[in-house]
Amino acid sequence: MSLYIKAGAMLIALASTFVVQANEYVLKKVAKPTYQSVNLNLDPNLDTFTGSTKINIEVLKPTHVIEVNGVDYSIDEAVLVGETSCDLDSAMNDKGIVSLGCGSEIVPGKYQLNLTFTAPYNRNAVGLYKTIDGGLPYLFTQFEMSDARRAFPLFDEPEYKIPFQLTIRSPKSEKVYSNTPVVSETLNGNWITHEFAPTQVISSYLVALAVGQFEEIPVKGMSVPGRVITTKGKIELAKYAAQKMPVVLAALEDYFGSSYPFEKLDSVAVPEFPFGAMENAGLVTYREDILLLDENNASDVSKRRAISIIGHELAHQWYGNLVTMAWWNDLWLNEAFASWMAAKITYQTHPEFETHLSMSRNRAMPADARLSTKPIRKPIRTEADIMDGLGLAYSKGEAVLSMVENWIGEEAFKQGIRDYIKTYSYKNTQASDLWNTLAKASGKDVPSVLQSFIEQSSYPLIKVTQQGNKITLSQQSYVYAEAKAPEQKWVLPVVLKYGVNGQTFEKSVLLSKRTLVVELEAVADWIYPDANAMGYYRWTLSPENFEKLLANVQQLSDRERRAMISSADALLDGGFLSAGNLLKILEEFTIDPHPAIVSSAISYIDRQKLPFVDEKNQQQWSNFIAQSLLPIVERYGMVVKTDEDPQVSQLRSRVVDLLAFEAKQKNIIEVAANQTGRFLAGDNNVDPYLIGTYLTIAMYHGDAKLLNQMIKVFEQTKDPTKRTQILRALGYAPQGTLQQQVLNYSLTDAIKAPDLGYLYLGQSYQAERQSDFRSWAYEHYTEIANKLPPFALPRLLELYGGGCDLDNLATATQFFGQLTGEVPGYTRAIAKLEESVQTCSQLRLREKASVDSYLRQF
Repeated sequence: MSLYIKAGAMLIALASTFVVQANEYVLKKVAKPTYQSVNLNLDPNLDTFTGSTKINIEVLKPTHVIEVNGVDYSIDEAVLVGETSCDLDSAMNDKGIVSLGCGSEIVPGKYQLNLTFTAPYNRNAVGLYKTIDGGLPYLFTQFEMSDARRAFPLFDEPEYKIPFQLTIRSPKSEKVYSNTPVVSETLNGNWITHEFAPTQVISSYLVALAVGQFEEIPVKGMSVPGRVITTKGKIELAKYAAQKMPVVLAALEDYFGSSYPFEKLDSVAVPEFPFGAMENAGLVTYREDILLLDENNASDVSKRRAISIIGHELAHQWYGNLVTMAWWNDLWLNEAFASWMAAKITYQTHPEFETHLSMSRNRAMPADARLSTKPIRKPIRTEADIMDGLGLAYSKGEAVLSMVENWIGEEAFKQGIRDYIKTYSYKNTQASDLWNTLAKASGKDVPSVLQSFIEQSSYPLIKVTQQGNKITLSQQSYVYAEAKAPEQKWVLPVVLKYGVNGQTFEKSVLLSKRTLVVELEAVADWIYPDANAMGYYRWTLSPENFEKLLANVQQLSDRERRAMISSADALLDGGFLSAGNLLKILEEFTIDPHPAIVSSAISYIDRQKLPFVDEKNQQQWSNFIAQSLLPIVERYGMVVKTDEDPQVSQLRSRVVDLLAFEAKQKNIIEVAANQTGRFLAGDNNVDPYLIGTYLTIAMYHGDAKLLNQMIKVFEQTKDPTKRTQILRALGYAPQGTLQQQVLNYSLTDAIKAPDLGYLYLGQSYQAERQSDFRSWAYEHYTEIANKLPPFALPRLLELYGGGCDLDNLATATQFFGQLTGEVPGYTRAIAKLEESVQTCSQLRLREKASVDSYLRQF
């Protein structure tokens, strides 16, 4: 799918806690499934459906009750057939479990559960759900994490890998797809019964189907048949994905050393989807603005995202589908590996995207440093536990795997992965199975390294001191300046890069102690403590050595220089660098020769606005932005050039955004209005990198006429990218009547639940608009909550109380504190929100004066 703890006694204690707490959410181990057939009667024009299922099971010990999973559906009839045959009573509890009771004792043996049921189509994009697109109804599934139980009775836990066979009866006007090829179709009046081949053994969360009036094109050149499938009127936008999928799949087959493991590979563009994509075996689903794009008018950003997410989902076909975690506590590894693999394959197949400059650790580390953050491998009871920190699991896990691969070598890592897939195909595993396989392939202590990063939160801060040619490395927990963290220790590979008389050298060591003395071959003129920027750690140097490094920064690689920008920001958060000095360093990076590094520096400059800029220094801030960014415009121009580096095009968009919103450059605002008018009128001859930015600028300075025009185009367009760009722009409607109009519009059927995040993103721009948004959001909380998928509710707290303001935090914690009994995830979300806002507030108190001092020169 495409979003701690210490060893020894603490690990045992947490494991014991998990066993006790998990019982009420996990099926009792009295029976296990071996095969399941499902018959569904699906008409997208209705609001409910009916079905029946036959589950072959093996009863493991005498019992009167067999448990299956269930949410929302009602069982009409339940019969057990076997040595002990009986009609079963059913009772569904609030933990997603259905108890099927028999008056007689059920003795161990082989049985068949025969169940008929009725259920509603879900309307929140989970389970078997219905959505409307272009006036037509469609049915899709999203079963991960544990929502297959909303569609039909089953054993809905990842350890139960069995064949599933689906038979779907639907109106003849509808096309029907599932995980496997169709083996027969029978017409009966206005209905067709589609019988699909049994799947290979898979976990229930990978079962999938789609019903509706779809269009499709074949994907040619893959090792198995495949199609790209879209809702009506969008198939022309599927050509890019159809061209690229064989390239990505072939690269993955080569890496894994084995063929794609399923019978077909269909890809579905879904108009309402709660995630980026989902790796269902043989029927992968994608949010349509990821899969569908107009190649002639798409930016490299859109193309790169499509390739990366396709790579992520196809990597899952081996890692996740063929080999599956035993329980959700190892979901982090599924997603981390797929993200890591996607980055590798994208760089291999499309080096022009320069994905080596995209570092997942920079996304992970700010959250991972908080004391409220849990390890990415942790006990799981509920779906709220799964979703808690899931985004961190993707990013941190990917970064740690990259560090380990860099340490043991690419070939050893690849051999370990191949051995792992070969050994555990069609089975369930735990994280230690991979760790041990990598250790065997490399001859290195991989488990110690991975355990120290995966089973405890945060990461190390490496203090580097120099005395002649001897370098002392000391590790401690990285924490925000005002925080006090428990004592932790990691086993980590450290690679030092250093310069001697104009030449560069590297020294690799494994830091397993608190302190280690490393002897270099010569006295270093400068030291960079993270060669290739592969380490999942932060570092500090003495002020003198830090200045030497800055003076020699162009001797670092592009990736290392980009990582250094993030490292400097972390030094501010950790209390090792003042905010004023950080701004000075970032400003120097705005003249870097690589546009991606300039873009990164600008992004980190923009981040300083939240804690440090207010009405008193707003003008100085605007002047600073203008003085720092206008030379970039002079260097690269305002108009795209023929054969221009896409990184320059991306940089220009970032520069234009800040010059308009922060520096209030009138000429840019005028250009944005002009370009927006052309775009909305149907002129596609606009800069694909800039048009999204122009739309937001124009909307922020726009009027009712522009707003209504945007809404009209939004509702009519078949282009998912254009739709998403307008969604983002609508969120910047000016304060007052137009902002309220957009907010009310967000609750209509025109806006799908997964779209709310795009629409609300711009509401945080400027304190007055944010205040009005939050007042509206409290008033309409119930409507917002009812619209969202259940797993997404804890994310709401950031909208209501995020930032630096303690008063807003108090209001949010009081409001959501009353709802913790209704939404399990709110308790954790409140704790994380409190730490985030308090950290930002403390940073403001500590460093505001240094920023004010720095900005006075502008």
